[in-house]
Amino acid sequence: NITWKPTPDHDEAVLYAFQTVSRLEHEYRQTTGWLETGRFFLSSSEPTRQAFSRFDEAAKKRGIAARWLEPDEARARNPLLDPLSVNGIWFNPLSGRINPADLTSAYVAAARSKGADIREGVEVVSVAHKNARVVGVETSGGFIGADKIVVAAGIWSRALLQPLGIALAQWPCEHMYTIAEVSPRLARETPSFVMPDHLIYGREEVGKFLVGFFDENAKTLDPGSLPKPFSFTLLAPDWDKVAPYFMAAARVFPSLENAPVRSFINGPESFTPDGSPLIGQLSSIANLYVATAMNSAGVTWSAMSGCLIADLLGEKTSRFDVVRYDPNRFAQRGSDRDWLTAQVSSTVSAGYRRHNR
Repeated sequence: NITWKPTPDHDEAVLYAFQTVSRLEHEYRQTTGWLETGRFFLSSSEPTRQAFSRFDEAAKKRGIAARWLEPDEARARNPLLDPLSVNGIWFNPLSGRINPADLTSAYVAAARSKGADIREGVEVVSVAHKNARVVGVETSGGFIGADKIVVAAGIWSRALLQPLGIALAQWPCEHMYTIAEVSPRLARETPSFVMPDHLIYGREEVGKFLVGFFDENAKTLDPGSLPKPFSFTLLAPDWDKVAPYFMAAARVFPSLENAPVRSFINGPESFTPDGSPLIGQLSSIANLYVATAMNSAGVTWSAMSGCLIADLLGEKTSRFDVVRYDPNRFAQRGSDRDWLTAQVSSTVSAGYRRHNR
């Protein structure tokens, strides 16, 4: 999902994402699978309700037709919802879903039309440097010279840069969601939802109900322990970890209590201690940049990340906050693995609450 929110990371960045999706579809004739559904922000506490009221005020100032829903109207939009189980339902129309594979293909096609050379099935082995300046990358297909390099290797970015004495302040955690067979089946246009009080989100998925979790004390994992190759590989399900969150969702969507779960997805995603990605130029080696650690918002921040990196490479003033995403902002703390893993484990839930209320 891509959802506008009046928070520092989700205001201008999300509006730019919407503009980029529109450009991909109309200017480059690329299909992205974008479907505008809107999103329910479900409140279970007075502080969260007050936070959503502030969202509502900010939305109206933006000219966004967001509003509070009456129980019957909310139930009509999602028949699985028990609207009396929450103390407020704020509807944000500026939200929708997009197919990540289609979006990636659209980015690739647009980039190639501008002259980009994209090579698949090639492993980057190391970043080469001389006199504190990058000179290229060693790959499984040979050496590629370059005077500027952007490392956007996700959970592997840290390991790729460690031989250069760089300890990125990012670490992967397990992120889990389920897909349940519900009755009645949900329409494609059913609004997605977020419940920050319970660290839960969800949406329709081919008629079924996807429910995901940003759990407390998230499970960290050492990226070096992952098998090779790891592409399109998943981690083992952990029902003990997510059961309390799933049951909380079932109290708001009662059909979930007896709904058969058809899929349990568990995959690693990189997080940072403050919940914001690492985007920008590294200070220790000239002309070395990163765009990594998207804190489970890679699709949302993809357009902003690309724009910010392009501005930095072109030595232009960016519309986005360079300081907020500066990869050097943690100084040497990233080399303290115990501190980093502890911080990141708590960021999964703390960051989710911070971004949603």
